[in-house]
Amino acid sequence: MPTLDELLKKHGIVPATTAPSSPRAKMLVQADRMLTELKKYKATTELNGTSTKYWWAPQAVGGKRKISVRYGNKIVEGCSTYVNDDLDAVRKAVEAYKAVIEDSDDATWAPEEARRKSST
Repeated sequence: MPTLDELLKKHGIVPATTAPSSPRAKMLVQADRMLTELKKYKATTELNGTSTKYWWAPQAVGGKRKISVRYGNKIVEGCSTYVNDDLDAVRKAVEAYKAVIEDSDDATWAPEEARRKSST
């Protein structure tokens, strides 16, 4: 009989002891969520939508799609780019942003937190 820990690992669930609180931690959670969503898609048209809950724009413009890192329902200043409107390009952009975030530390994002606090 498998243990609960074994079953959670088998199904890719990592139990959370606390909610991510730093901007870096929040963005990493979001990046993983975006990549998980992208894995479900089979066609570029699936990127289209009506909301901005994902890091990719809901519509392409001129064959390009805007990618913007977000957390707390706000775009991270300086973390937006345009890529070709295809699934692979969008996935690669999200992976690249995730790599940047992984290479950072909490101090990297202090200016973004200060900006957010001053705009409220």
